[in-house]
Amino acid sequence: MNYSLKSVLVIFISFSIFAGTVNLLIITSSYSNKNEHEFWLIHTYEVLDLVSQLKVQVKSTETGQRGYLLTEDLEYLVPYNQGLNLSLNTFEALKIKTKDNPTQQKRLNELNGILNQRFSELEQTIQLAKKGAINEAKKLVKTDIGRHLMEEIELVLLAFEQEERYLLNKRTREYIEAKSLHSTSVIILECVYIILIVWLIYSIRDKVLKPLRVLGLYIKNYPESEKFEIAKDSNCIEVSELAQGIKSRCSESEKAIIQLKQNEQEMAEQLKYVTQRALALCSSNEHFTAKLSSMLQQYFRDKQGAFSYEDIDNILKLTISERDSNKELELYLKSNINQSNKT
Repeated sequence: MNYSLKSVLVIFISFSIFAGTVNLLIITSSYSNKNEHEFWLIHTYEVLDLVSQLKVQVKSTETGQRGYLLTEDLEYLVPYNQGLNLSLNTFEALKIKTKDNPTQQKRLNELNGILNQRFSELEQTIQLAKKGAINEAKKLVKTDIGRHLMEEIELVLLAFEQEERYLLNKRTREYIEAKSLHSTSVIILECVYIILIVWLIYSIRDKVLKPLRVLGLYIKNYPESEKFEIAKDSNCIEVSELAQGIKSRCSESEKAIIQLKQNEQEMAEQLKYVTQRALALCSSNEHFTAKLSSMLQQYFRDKQGAFSYEDIDNILKLTISERDSNKELELYLKSNINQSNKT
């Protein structure tokens, strides 16, 4: 296919802009998608961490309560109070973190009621112990109400955690896919640019450089190179036009050289003829001059300087004849000089 170098560059730039725009949109979208999945992945880990904290904090309140009931030492109420406050804060953080999930919000509402009952039961035993009714407090503990409440709390938190782990697995897969899509988009963009660059290099090498090399060899070896052919369908228009122009100028130069050689030969022949003609006229003039000189000498010798009308007439005729010969020679030389200048 024959095309111009300009069309090659236009195609390259057009495809580069198109490919770059499409891939930029894909990369931007995939990057945004990856960031979103990464956000939700981190969010799920944070929720799971809050669940683990809540379990520990509820256990801490129970541990502080049991220690106080056994020792009646107020130091054991420190972990109880800390666990109570932290449990309430963690519970509120869980509600905020899972506000987009109705199922988890429902579980938290259920858990809220159970936690309130458990904390109320713990607080009740502690207040009884503070009033000195330690036996009543221990009897309340032995009713296993607290143990049942803890089992319910653990069941709710287990279901809550399983839901989050299911979301974690799902979001992990989505994050990996989004990350893979982003990486693939970058790789595709690089491959497209590599293909375009390779195509451009191949086009310039095969359609421009090779024909130019042929032109260079032809010009270098001219006129020894008798054959000069460049496939018109395998190079660019500019190179074809350049090749045809060079070939045409070479042909015109050859014709001009041949014409100059012919003109030079004709001029040499004309110069030869003119020279012969001039020599002939000069010889004729010399003859007339010698005859005139001889006649004058004869007249001077025989007649001692006296000339008759007939002698004068003969001298005049010889002079006119010589003048005419000189004029003829002058005109002939001028005409040939003008003709040579024109050619």
